[in-house]
Amino acid sequence: MLHSMPRSRILGAVTIAFVIALAGVAPSSLATGSKPKHHVTIKGDYLSGYKFKPGTITIRKGQTVHWSWKSDAEHNVTFTKPDKHSKTASKVTDFHIKFKHAGTFSYMCTVHGFTGKVVVKKQ
Repeated sequence: MLHSMPRSRILGAVTIAFVIALAGVAPSSLATGSKPKHHVTIKGDYLSGYKFKPGTITIRKGQTVHWSWKSDAEHNVTFTKPDKHSKTASKVTDFHIKFKHAGTFSYMCTVHGFTGKVVVKKQ
């Protein structure tokens, strides 16, 4: 029967079989990266106040948190431990830190005083 089918139909059938086989694979392993991306933004305005969203983010050791914002005022992300900080600007597209140790890490915007936390679990 395969000899009588046109080559394009055989390739199509093989492709469909391959896609069906992939359906049994966990969706997270099919994503562009195997590690999830954790993201924090700055919400609010001058009148209502500013805050990190989410205020607390929980990740696993070895994962990275990304911060970005576009605001009507300048902000930053400042940690004392680890000693890391972003630039102070009204727009930041990607400030990120990879957390190599478990623990709770507090940070703040030193311009406005609002705070956030990264909770890093061992696994």
